[in-house]
Amino acid sequence: MSLFLSYRVHGSRAWLRAAARFGLRSGAQADGYTRAQVSTSHISIAHASTAHGFVPWSPSCPSRGGLPTLALGKGSITSQLVGKLQRRSDCRTFFSRIIIDYIQLPLDYRDKKGLEFSRKDLTEQQVEKIFGHELDVVEANKLLRILHGRRVAGTLEDPYLAANTKRYTEEQMEKALAYLREAVWVPEIINAGLRAEDEIDEAEEAVREREKSQQEAKAKKKIPKAEKEAITEIEQLHMLRKRLEDETREVEEDEAEDKDEEAQAATKDKKAQDEPVYKPDPIYGPSKLDEIRARNVARRKALEKIKAEKESQAEAKAQATQKAEEKAKQVAQAQEKRNAKIAKYEKRAQSDLKEPPKMKMWERILPCATVLVLVLGFTAAVAAVYEEPGPAYRMIPDVSTAYATVGCIVLANVLVLLAWRVPQLWRFMNRWMIFVVATPRPVTLFTAIFSHQRLGHLAINMTVLSLVGPKLHDDIGRANFVALYLSSGSLGFLGALVVYTLKGMLNVTTMGASAAALGITAAYFWHHRLDGFKIMDLPPGDGVHGIIFLAIMMAMHIGSLQSWTQKKLDVVSHRAGMAAGVLAMVLLELGRRGLGSEAGSVVATKERRGGGGAFASMKQTA
Repeated sequence: MSLFLSYRVHGSRAWLRAAARFGLRSGAQADGYTRAQVSTSHISIAHASTAHGFVPWSPSCPSRGGLPTLALGKGSITSQLVGKLQRRSDCRTFFSRIIIDYIQLPLDYRDKKGLEFSRKDLTEQQVEKIFGHELDVVEANKLLRILHGRRVAGTLEDPYLAANTKRYTEEQMEKALAYLREAVWVPEIINAGLRAEDEIDEAEEAVREREKSQQEAKAKKKIPKAEKEAITEIEQLHMLRKRLEDETREVEEDEAEDKDEEAQAATKDKKAQDEPVYKPDPIYGPSKLDEIRARNVARRKALEKIKAEKESQAEAKAQATQKAEEKAKQVAQAQEKRNAKIAKYEKRAQSDLKEPPKMKMWERILPCATVLVLVLGFTAAVAAVYEEPGPAYRMIPDVSTAYATVGCIVLANVLVLLAWRVPQLWRFMNRWMIFVVATPRPVTLFTAIFSHQRLGHLAINMTVLSLVGPKLHDDIGRANFVALYLSSGSLGFLGALVVYTLKGMLNVTTMGASAAALGITAAYFWHHRLDGFKIMDLPPGDGVHGIIFLAIMMAMHIGSLQSWTQKKLDVVSHRAGMAAGVLAMVLLELGRRGLGSEAGSVVATKERRGGGGAFASMKQTA
């Protein structure tokens, strides 16, 4: 396996040439098929493979022309190459943007740029899953493109290209290679072998050209002596006549092309700078070899000029990038010096964990679920025996209990928002006021309901709570309202914990009263699901039923989890909070019906003992 991947490391060009010829040519030539024939006659290069599960158009395509089955060794590289080519011959595929074969390598491929490894770049969540917090999205995708290009070009072990990836660690490159080898299949051994063969061919071609040029130079030195002995006067006249005709034709062409004197001068200056002036020999006339040599020299100079311009542009770009990085670093250092205390508190508030602790699924979920059941059971028991105080026992008797309860909840959320503005409290807030999926603390199921870091987030949630909360409070009472608020928020976070743990999204953190506010709203509309609602006396008639508003709320939270996560919205807790609110209201309605039927039976028994009009009273009570 290391036959072609380590050829630059060992540095033995003779050994490489023998191995490449033996591994890639001997078996194919035995049956009359070379790599050039296979690549030009039998291979469809429109292969496709992406990192997101895209597959070729046909899993197994019958060969149109038919590659013969070569009698090769089972473990030889040639057999692997021919086997891959036979399976892929004449197969038409979609999504051919991803290049995996060496023969598909584009002419403008550069190691610094790499090749596309997927239909689209990885997202921030995918990069964190592969590399953690070591690389940002741009650098990670760039590293993956470079390594994918090296896999296709067969240069994974090329030490001359290490300068393009020197800013990445070996661990990061290993992670990137592991991801690419799992997501995009590439015949790395075959590609490395083909590249080695091409390099050998290029070296041999260079040697042949050098020998040919040496032979031509030797022959040119011998020509004058032979011509002096063999050329007659007639031949000399013919040569002079031909030379004069060529010169006349060249003059006429120059006069026809150079109509404008300024353009002619500019053209001459450009030719004088870029191309060598070819002058025919005054004795022997024009030489095709000299013309070819002059054109080659001109082409080489033009390529060198283009290369120099590209290098200067790249150098200028690198200098600009370096200056920008240095400037950003200076700004960061200046800010750190200016806010040394804030930087100290920020560092103390951060966790020392570099990755989520390895825990089983039940170890993350069961403690939080147990505490949640106990707390909600306690709140339900308190709500069952709670009686609202009379005006004499209240601090502000002029304010209704509904607005007083909702106002206290809003005040608690505002105080927590202000606490987030105090750097000395950051460590405490990060530990106890955020629900973290990687390290869940049961108490944060309830404390995170009152926690907001942004004023806009707080304003939206508290506005919804202030509009709907007092109305629901009047319907079910203070104790039931508080219990429903806590249950909606905590069950929303528990649902998020279960879903994100199952999906492996352990880097998610969440907070806010969104689940609780949506749970209160969903419970209110469920309680009034058959009642009509109007806004400014619209629509006419009975209005819109509450069940319609509840359906609209549910529809607004439809969508894939990935799309909502990219928007930084915890849609899972929203859905779970609404479901918890509806379920809690259903249980309250069932409990009230049970109490109502029990009270009705007691009244009926008393009236039956009192006389004949008792039956009608019982009917009305029921």
